[in-house]
Amino acid sequence: MPKPTIGFIGLGDMGEPMAARLLEHGYSVLSCVHRRREAMERLKGKGIVEKADPRQVAGEADVLMSIVIDQEQTENALRGPTGALEGMRPGTILILMSTLAPTYCQTLAAELLRRQIDLLDCPVSGAPMGAQKGTLALIAGGEKFALERCRPALETMGTIYHCGPVGMGMVAKLANNAVSLMTIPLVREARAMAAAYGMDMDTLMTVMRAGSANSFVLQAWKWVEASGDKVPVALKDLRLFQQAASAKGVPSVMLDTQLTREAPLG
Repeated sequence: MPKPTIGFIGLGDMGEPMAARLLEHGYSVLSCVHRRREAMERLKGKGIVEKADPRQVAGEADVLMSIVIDQEQTENALRGPTGALEGMRPGTILILMSTLAPTYCQTLAAELLRRQIDLLDCPVSGAPMGAQKGTLALIAGGEKFALERCRPALETMGTIYHCGPVGMGMVAKLANNAVSLMTIPLVREARAMAAAYGMDMDTLMTVMRAGSANSFVLQAWKWVEASGDKVPVALKDLRLFQQAASAKGVPSVMLDTQLTREAPLG
């Protein structure tokens, strides 16, 4: 069975290495410049095909993957003047890999179903280093038959976790990010306390990584410390969790309190 042609929108810090993984595994990948031409030029050496805009990308793709920053950028890529949705054909699949509201994905899925287009919400976790290594967690929601059609392509990037119907991938991703991101200020406080007593920070981190405090945040602490420019995106994800919890009447006391601070992530 021939491999599907993949349309890919969003060649950023995550998207570029994800698209590279697809190319390295023999997939035909189409894309357009979203924000940075440099990523497109690097990927051309690996075989990516450049199109003028999202509509042209979607028009030739069997599976369209989108991983842009937020809902506004997603809407622009899908419904802007040259948006992808007008180019998508019946029988194709849209995979939303950004972190978005579950209800947004569910509403869009219902709309596309009337056009015989399937939608998977499949946000990812594992940071750029996971995207480069192909070790991401791909957190999927949607119909099983649609996921199975995309499984070989998605598995070039990591391990798939099917969480249920459309929207459940985003529910799981928001829960994951709430725990991960709320760990960051606590690690900062732990380090500050230990430093005040004169403890060596490398020793402290070694102990915590070997003990019950271990986590992705601890393992990737140098990357976390160097990712100050990602704070707006992290706060966007925490607010999405806050909104999703509130919509179901679920309190999020710790997160609510943290978001009132001047620097919520320390």
